[in-house]
Amino acid sequence: MDTNNKLEALKQFYSEIEGKNHFELLGVAQDADDAAIRSAYFGQMKKYGADYFHHVTDPESRKAVDEVNRQLRLAYDAIGKKSKREAYIASLNGESEAPADKAIDIAEVFEAEQALSQARILMERGEFGVATKKLEKARKIDGSNTEIKVRLFYAQFMTMTVDEHNKRNPIAVKEIRETLENACEEMPNAGYLRSYLGDIENLEGNQEDAVKWYKQALKIEPDNLTAKRQLMLIEERQNKAAQEPAPTSFLDKIKALFHKKL
Repeated sequence: MDTNNKLEALKQFYSEIEGKNHFELLGVAQDADDAAIRSAYFGQMKKYGADYFHHVTDPESRKAVDEVNRQLRLAYDAIGKKSKREAYIASLNGESEAPADKAIDIAEVFEAEQALSQARILMERGEFGVATKKLEKARKIDGSNTEIKVRLFYAQFMTMTVDEHNKRNPIAVKEIRETLENACEEMPNAGYLRSYLGDIENLEGNQEDAVKWYKQALKIEPDNLTAKRQLMLIEERQNKAAQEPAPTSFLDKIKALFHKKL
């Protein structure tokens, strides 16, 4: 299904959201277990995930994309775990009052989306410090938005200080790497996410892993310029290293110097 058809399908889903409970939104029965609900959630995100529609700018379509993703995240948060699910089922049966969802503040939703949009542009320019501030602002408003979290963690990596050996804090790097890798399942169409992981591995000196992630990025987004450029640079470095003569021993260097004087 191409992007236009996906957007039409999302709009149709958006038009049918009103009145549906969390189980109906995810398309699961009330007796579904954690694994089934997780699978259903990721299935919905593969159809309606915001990363498919990052190019959408017109207000009506953007509102539909943002609201569908918000509702799906709320649904998964409410019934994804057994303890929460049991409480929610009880509320549906009138046995207890359901916790009210946070009221939608259109101004806040717009503010978060605007901050995220500005951060995307800043990151393209390499202005990661300013982008981090924008993303932190967006995350305070919409803390469950995976794209905001992914971009924020990557921006934080790019602004990390290095020691005298050009090394970053390994604990922080591990957390960032794991966060981005875990997001790959939820964001199957996000080529930029794989490119971010390639950058991290490349800068950490793990060329083999970097190549793997860059190739995944290109498989999703064949026109991903960052992945193309980095793969080309890695290949050039590897070819150059292969063409360089093997280093000689210290003794060989002394002999060569002696013969040269003769």
